[in-house]
Amino acid sequence: MYSNNSNMYREIANLDRKSAISFLELEKKIFDNYFMFADEFQCEPRYGGGRFYFNFRRLSEWKEQYKWRTIQLEFQDYQLCLDFALAQHFKGYVLSDWGTARQREFGQKITNWIKGQLAEVAVQKFFKEKFNFGISLDFEIHEQIVPQDIIMIEKNGIKREPKKGVGIKSSKPKSAYLVLGENEILLENRKSDIYIFCRPNMPDDHLLRLTREKIIETVKNQQHFDLYKNEIPYFESIDCEIAGWCQLEELEKVSEIPGQKFDGVRYVKKSGHLYKDKAGWDNLISLL
Repeated sequence: MYSNNSNMYREIANLDRKSAISFLELEKKIFDNYFMFADEFQCEPRYGGGRFYFNFRRLSEWKEQYKWRTIQLEFQDYQLCLDFALAQHFKGYVLSDWGTARQREFGQKITNWIKGQLAEVAVQKFFKEKFNFGISLDFEIHEQIVPQDIIMIEKNGIKREPKKGVGIKSSKPKSAYLVLGENEILLENRKSDIYIFCRPNMPDDHLLRLTREKIIETVKNQQHFDLYKNEIPYFESIDCEIAGWCQLEELEKVSEIPGQKFDGVRYVKKSGHLYKDKAGWDNLISLL
């Protein structure tokens, strides 16, 4: 929708909110969350005439970095993660909300498991494509939650266990915070030394897309089929932003974040305050 718009704004020192959203090619909700809550753009907007104005150079730098750390996941990546999610489901593993007793229904469980595994695959691809740094992931089914997502690293042809425990966490693209439950931090067998935060842009209707032809075959002779037959989406590749990383001791203990009050405490980090540039990732690799 907003492609090839860089030249339009190149000579403008500051952009208003509408122009900034257009230039960054973000949804309004995502832009507002990143601006108001996540500190993503790392610049103080100028306020005047009832409007905010954003520095074009800073936005350009952020956009380039955002593209650099966004990985495209293909259908075979989804297949791998769907297989893992179904194995978890039929094994009877219960996924609850942040340690509460409320269990999620099938579609939500599968979606969250797939999203979490897609984030891990995206991190693996990110390290390999950008740094030629190999990591191995744990896709085995365990009786207990395994806190460390990276089980082996490979550099210069040599494989070894990582020196630090790494947890890879995912959330929706609009999420402004990396959020971890209390048990993930306080329990010795659950916590990690380092947390990597990812925002896979996986559609909520991924199962509909996956079974598109079967659904059409099932309902094609029904009363309302003509109303939506051209609206059923196809399955497409999934983008995943590797939003950044932080160390355990850099998390902030809170009882709420903007728009959400927690039942108990959480440990959080604004996504804009994560290490996310190349130097930051080089530093992480040196720690592993």
